[in-house]
Amino acid sequence: MTSSARVVARLHRVDGLRGSTRPGRAPRGVVLALALAASAPLACQPTPPPPATVAVRARTETGVNIANADVFAGATLIARTDKDGIARLDIRGAEGETFLVRVDCPPGYRSPDAPLSLQKPAASPDKTVPEFPVVCHALRHTMVIGVRADNGPDLPVLYLGKEVARTDRSGAAHLSVAMEAHEKIELILGTSGKDADKLRPQNPVAVFEMPDHDDVQVFPVTFTRDTKKVPPVRGVRGR
Repeated sequence: MTSSARVVARLHRVDGLRGSTRPGRAPRGVVLALALAASAPLACQPTPPPPATVAVRARTETGVNIANADVFAGATLIARTDKDGIARLDIRGAEGETFLVRVDCPPGYRSPDAPLSLQKPAASPDKTVPEFPVVCHALRHTMVIGVRADNGPDLPVLYLGKEVARTDRSGAAHLSVAMEAHEKIELILGTSGKDADKLRPQNPVAVFEMPDHDDVQVFPVTFTRDTKKVPPVRGVRGR
């Protein structure tokens, strides 16, 4: 008879006793049998594997480390990235087992749509900590716009009617704008000033749309000058 069978048998035999115990106290045989029943499964269980440390690294799409990104397991906050964009986690369970976490990026960044899958690594002799990357997309990006106006020196670059830059003697200018992704900006190269009214085209317009990343764009214009002479207005003589 196996040990577990003997425990069960012992329980059945004790359970059959009646009137041999004092009120409020279990029979000595029942206490012994319960102790054996409780200890038998524990003796057969293997020692659980030690936890393993992994790291979640949060960066922008351009590789800038993101601090204060929160890592959640379900609804529980379990870690937060430091100034280097790193959050360290201890994973329990079997080697190769996977766990899903949610990463919430700080304000100004768009969080990933899908959860991050973490896998418990095998024990490493050099204690290397595996990293699981996540991207926090910046909501605002910078666009540098270069104006190249051939034959257009000293012209204002206008945004919403206000001058934001001016071309130099060679017709070059540049400006930097910060906008959210897919936001648009319309620029006008003004030709309403002195001597600019003869430039063609008049007040050229360019529209730029911000992509999901920092960008550089060019506003190229080639001006020609209207050289037609306006004939003088002759006076009318009466007869």
